[in-house]
Amino acid sequence: MMIGTTRANWTANRTLALILGIVFTILGIVGFITPTENSTGVQALFGIFDVDTFQNVFHLITGLIGIAAAFTGYSVTFNRIFGVIYTLLGLLGLIPALYMPTYGNDNGRFLSLTHLSIGDHILNIVLGLVALAIGFYLERRSR
Repeated sequence: MMIGTTRANWTANRTLALILGIVFTILGIVGFITPTENSTGVQALFGIFDVDTFQNVFHLITGLIGIAAAFTGYSVTFNRIFGVIYTLLGLLGLIPALYMPTYGNDNGRFLSLTHLSIGDHILNIVLGLVALAIGFYLERRSR
């Protein structure tokens, strides 16, 4: 046990921020070493999620911010912002008009930035809603 750290300091918000931070950091790193599947630069992470360089960097930054938030007292803020951004990304990703076609068999890039699959949308919505629930509901309940 570390000096000055007790089990009581690990709230649901802090735990979620750390878990999201670790998972997204790993996803960002793994995305960089996953081989490209086609000429559009898309990789299928675990055969489900479309990732590309933009998404790998975004995941890595999100993960590092989550880890930092867990250890600097900003876990509630992180969970709330993460929840809003990822829920919106998941929902907006379901709108075909937001995909700009590129070339070949490519279905286009979301907002001309990145490739997304239905797996990405579902995961973003679920994780976003979980972060929103913990960030807003559990914080109010604990007061």
